[in-house]
Amino acid sequence: MTEPSELVGVVERRLDFLERLTAGPLRKHELVDALGHSRSTVNRAIDELEAAGLVAGETDGYRTTLSGRLLAGEYREFLTVADDLAAAGDVLDPLGADVDVDPAILREAETYRAAAPDPYRPLEVLDEALADADAVAAALPGFPYPRVAERLRRAAAGGGTVDLALADRAYRHATERFADDLGAVARRDDCRVAAVDAVDAGVVAADGTALLLTFDDDGTLRGAAASTEPEAVAWAETEVRDLVERGRDADEALAAMDRSEAKRTEGDRAEAEGSGGPAGSVDADASDRAGRDGEADGRGLSAAGGLFGRIGSGGGGRSALSAQGFHAVDEERLSGDSDPYGPLRATASFPEVDAGYVLERTTVRDGDRRSIAGLLVDGLAEGTDHALVGPPGSGKSTVCRSVAVEWYRSGRGPVTYRPGDGGDPFSATERLRERVTEGDGHHLVVVEDAVDPGAAEAFGVARELADRDDVSFLFDAREEPYDDPDGLPLSPADLRYRREVATARMPRLDAREVARFVDHVAECTGSVPAADPAALLDDVRRADDERVGELLALVHRLVRATGDGASVVGEAGERAGGAPGTEADASDASAGRDDAGPESGLETAVAEAVREVRNRPPPTADVAVLVNLLNVAGVGDVRTLAYALVDGPDGSAGSGTGTGGTDGEGADRDPSPTVDGVRRALDRLVGTALVRSRDGEYRAVHDEWSVLFLERLVEREPAPVVARRVGRAVSRVLALADDPARRSRIRRAVGGDAPTVNRIERDPGAWAAETVRAVYGVGRRYPRLAPLYGRVRYAWIDLPDACPDDLRDRPPEWVARMYVEAGDLDGATAALDAWRPVDEAGAAERQRGYGDVARRRGEYDAARDRYERAEELFAAAGDRGGLAAAIRGRAQAAHFDGDYEQAYEAGSRAYAIAAEVGDPIARAKALMDVGNALDGLDGTDAVLEHYRVAGDLFRAYDDTHGEANVRANLAVALRRRGDLDAAERTARRALDGYRTVGDEHREAISLLNLSAVAEQRGAVGEAVAHASEARAIAERIGSDMYEAFALSHLGSAAHLAGDLDRAERFLTAALDGLDRLGADTRCAMVTAILGEVAVDRGDPTEAERRIERTASLLDDHAGRKRLAELDRIRGRLALARGDAEAAAAALTDAVDAARAGGFTQVEAHALASLGAAAAERGDAPAAAERLTAALDLGHRIDCARAIVSAADRLADLLSGSATGSNLVDCEALTEALREAPPEAVPADAVADPAAYREIAERWRVDADGVAAAYPALG
Repeated sequence: MTEPSELVGVVERRLDFLERLTAGPLRKHELVDALGHSRSTVNRAIDELEAAGLVAGETDGYRTTLSGRLLAGEYREFLTVADDLAAAGDVLDPLGADVDVDPAILREAETYRAAAPDPYRPLEVLDEALADADAVAAALPGFPYPRVAERLRRAAAGGGTVDLALADRAYRHATERFADDLGAVARRDDCRVAAVDAVDAGVVAADGTALLLTFDDDGTLRGAAASTEPEAVAWAETEVRDLVERGRDADEALAAMDRSEAKRTEGDRAEAEGSGGPAGSVDADASDRAGRDGEADGRGLSAAGGLFGRIGSGGGGRSALSAQGFHAVDEERLSGDSDPYGPLRATASFPEVDAGYVLERTTVRDGDRRSIAGLLVDGLAEGTDHALVGPPGSGKSTVCRSVAVEWYRSGRGPVTYRPGDGGDPFSATERLRERVTEGDGHHLVVVEDAVDPGAAEAFGVARELADRDDVSFLFDAREEPYDDPDGLPLSPADLRYRREVATARMPRLDAREVARFVDHVAECTGSVPAADPAALLDDVRRADDERVGELLALVHRLVRATGDGASVVGEAGERAGGAPGTEADASDASAGRDDAGPESGLETAVAEAVREVRNRPPPTADVAVLVNLLNVAGVGDVRTLAYALVDGPDGSAGSGTGTGGTDGEGADRDPSPTVDGVRRALDRLVGTALVRSRDGEYRAVHDEWSVLFLERLVEREPAPVVARRVGRAVSRVLALADDPARRSRIRRAVGGDAPTVNRIERDPGAWAAETVRAVYGVGRRYPRLAPLYGRVRYAWIDLPDACPDDLRDRPPEWVARMYVEAGDLDGATAALDAWRPVDEAGAAERQRGYGDVARRRGEYDAARDRYERAEELFAAAGDRGGLAAAIRGRAQAAHFDGDYEQAYEAGSRAYAIAAEVGDPIARAKALMDVGNALDGLDGTDAVLEHYRVAGDLFRAYDDTHGEANVRANLAVALRRRGDLDAAERTARRALDGYRTVGDEHREAISLLNLSAVAEQRGAVGEAVAHASEARAIAERIGSDMYEAFALSHLGSAAHLAGDLDRAERFLTAALDGLDRLGADTRCAMVTAILGEVAVDRGDPTEAERRIERTASLLDDHAGRKRLAELDRIRGRLALARGDAEAAAAALTDAVDAARAGGFTQVEAHALASLGAAAAERGDAPAAAERLTAALDLGHRIDCARAIVSAADRLADLLSGSATGSNLVDCEALTEALREAPPEAVPADAVADPAAYREIAERWRVDADGVAAAYPALG
């Protein structure tokens, strides 16, 4: 009997025979033909198989025995499993030996690894499997990307089945992040969700596909194996079913969360039915209407037009949607009080739009002037979602309200509207879906300020309903954040959907539109036209801050010109009767018309208002600061909240005017004003921050006016003073959440009825959380207002006890980020030093903030250390987005520090994480970082390909800032390749992009890129102008690094012009600045130029010192460009010392390194010097070859310095005037030039020195360059 091991050996060796004979009997000569073996091999195989009893001879040939057939089948199965395991090895590596995985899951599986060149493919495979699945069984240790929960909800909502087992950590995460989606799954009868102790490997069965998912230790998806074999799918389904049955049933808990939300929000459907519903539905909405802006009952204060009231203005019993700002536009909404003057001084209310008091904005379309609102209505009616984009104060909100009114009046269908000052952050996505899909007609949803985090979830709802032709969304968005998707609070899926939204932009005013406004204002106010439209438009564009929308500035001037006084400080409030719009007001029109010029621009008026309130008795300044801050924050009913400043027990502590001075210190000596004092202060603000309505109530002006007010205040008052003023006012408002006595005082002050106070009492914690977020949100949206909040160490805003614990650590984080984004690096450092995070996520963000500050200062080693700490903390906190951001920061710091290998490694890892979480903008940024690193390493065409893909991604998502970044980097790459025309075009487009989004840091970098292009061409004056402008920006924003860069460019330009003294002064100043920052690689660049200056001075000792210092600074961070530059200067020094052999060796190395890296400018310079070295050695053919190559390359890349150097040397050699020319055989040189003449020299002039002199003079920097307008040093 054959031993088992021998039997297995026979089967292994002769498997092909066994399998062939299993199909049918064959004779030996037939086996030779069938298997391609020799006859001797067939004889040996048959003998061996017969001896083992695996085949038997019969009359018609040899046939496999039963034992042979069974063993062959089992061995083939073993090989199949082995093949499957081998193919999946990389995917299986993270799993321990004890993990229970059946080989069946790998049967015929395709495997995908999260690695180059397609690191996000595993996520795509998972998403493809889940996208349209009707039945899903999944066991997950974590959520590989957020969309998984949404996919599961869709499967369940479509009537499918879902079995889901989650590891405990993933379950806890899901209840916080995806309770809405998983609650919808849990409520379905055929769906189950369970929590289990652990899930070793992810297992998914989706319809006919089975997936095995493996993860690295940090939670990153490592890889996926996908199989459509029935046994693989069956095993996956069984594995998940067993886990679900063994785990803890989570259905009830998730459904309870969902029921709690439903109970809290019941009444939504009734509200959606509008005013035509039953009496019960009207009653359900009545308490909500009581809290509106006074349109229904005349009570309260409305800001920015007061559509429905803002945070703090709602009544009791509100549904989740109404609490979060969504309301129906119906007859009742449109029936409030309207004022023809209202839209001239604040955002129009719905009744004012409906009454025709709003001028319909127009734009030119196909040669005709069309209504913007009408065009939007037409597009929305076709089922296309739209976004209306424009700068603040350009009239976006008014157009949106016009669209809503026209839609409702046309009978197309219901309208649900959320104003920019809507209310609670929007999260009731299911409620909104139900409302808009269950009503009759074509439902329009309008969301103002959709880029605000509190409204951004609406994008997700719109995306999910995009395939419905009976629901349309209109979004209003501020231009700057909308054009920079990286900063948008949108998920990757919503960012992709954003590309499908039609973008309409508010057009700039033209003379025709201004003329229409002039006539409209005259008609509304009963005054004569105020000014010549063309002159008025020129004045608006010349005199007002370009950050402010032209429309806001224009209307401001028109209102002043009517004599209404709405923008004249204090005037309206002190006029007899107080109400605007009387005949007496209109009679002043001619006198007011002179005020419409530049001297009465919006900026000037705001500055006057700031001066006025500071010169008024206390508490005017405190009330003004509070009103404007709450207006920008979107916190409504500021009149009521202003009385929170009254701190005495009966509202009488202190005097009405105070005894202190007119500044913050005076206010401190009289900290508690009286009720009458606050009332008089509010009256003084009429005509500036407040507008009085016909019913005697107030509403706030456009929030951009308030932003300008706060900016001017920050400029005029010392930072500690303004921070104390803001802290005192805001703290007293927030104290309302804790103190019933304060709330009672406010009720008495306003006459008893205070809906805002009612709302605070219903849920003090929720109101405190909303208000804290809103107040700090002002500085997060406008970082230049960071001084309002102090420096963390002396922050004066006290949070109330009612404020939720999870919010208490956020203000220091927000303030620190404000200072970083504002470019105030000292302020950012002070804020970060004082911040004491309470959890890992906060600690990680703090370290990333330190890294950002250090990187911007050029302290790259410190930056890398901080980013590495941030990475560890983000990983521990499970924050993948934060982890990617920290890794990208480290990649950038490494790149700036010259450590391109580390930059490449970090950029690649950041790309993998970005792909894993499905973030296209983060992918684009990481690709750009990888391209930058490759550019520093080798300069191959892979660099351009990385930039191309990154640019395509940025463009696809309308990321203006990101696209500008790519162009800035691409300009550098193009310049190094010698394509100066393309480099200049690209750099100018980058500059335009940065100026569009207001990034002054990178604006300076683009100017320096343009300076380098000009210098390469020999245009010293232009190079100096660009570098001087960059230096001025660097000084303004306080960037020592960019100032040092600019100084080095100025020094390099002076060196090109031959002004060695000036060059040394600028370069030494740059080196001092870089040395203070510890930027060794940048110091090396400047030191190398100083070394070349020393060579040109004839000071070889200083030159050698500089060269050695450069080498020590570069250390192991020397890329090909730096090595090539260093060897080139070494060669020039050797040549100056008369050591032609050493010069040739160094310069040959320089040429080789420059060519390998694609550094064309360095190559051209080195070739010119190498030609000179060849001449010194008497090698005429080599001299001709090198100098000709330098001339040709120099002309191709417009390199003035190389052209002049090579042409001068050739002219001198041909004329016999060059040093060492006696060593060169002139005839040999001429013969070599005739054999391979320079491209720029006619063939008949190749031996004529005058031809080369002409070329050199044409490119030589002349006296104009030397006399360029250099800025002063110091």
